[in-house]
Amino acid sequence: MNDTISAYILAGGKSTRFKGDKTLYSFNGKPLIEHVYEKIRPLFDEIGIISNNTEKFNYLGIPTHPDIIKSKGPIGGIYTALNVSKAHRVFIFATDMPYLSSEFISYMAQLPDLYDVTVPHLYGNYEPLHAIYSKNCIPPIKDLIDADERKIITFFDTVTLREVIEDEIFFYAEDPSSIFANINYQDDITPLH
Repeated sequence: MNDTISAYILAGGKSTRFKGDKTLYSFNGKPLIEHVYEKIRPLFDEIGIISNNTEKFNYLGIPTHPDIIKSKGPIGGIYTALNVSKAHRVFIFATDMPYLSSEFISYMAQLPDLYDVTVPHLYGNYEPLHAIYSKNCIPPIKDLIDADERKIITFFDTVTLREVIEDEIFFYAEDPSSIFANINYQDDITPLH
């Protein structure tokens, strides 16, 4: 268990590409959000959900917080998580990543607390919805929100950044892109009913 980092699942969004509520969409016998929750539950003392529909996830028995600033997408969810978290650092997860690696999450969580953002960098792209943010990120994220800028990585050059590089990721996953794979369309998954 890790009490120096909290974990928050971003479960907002309109799921327009998915054509329905994907957070509770059944994938291999359980809702997508439960795949994420089951992977992170043994690893963190403080776990929460960011969603404007707070009652929908009551059955999980973990705190759900609405966005402090509405309709800003994932950047607004990260901002809310950082503000409500008891811990100084927050590990952010998207709700639609069913193939997460507990081992890789543990590895990232145990990296030294020397940076404002710790984020995987794979094939030239950051994975900002599988990343650790410190409360030092609150002001630059608020600046982005005030400017109506939704691209998370926009503020990365204003904070201290720890890139988790490909060699580190490959150590934990034969196909590293799979652990960051998210579900955007119903065609992306073949659920077992």
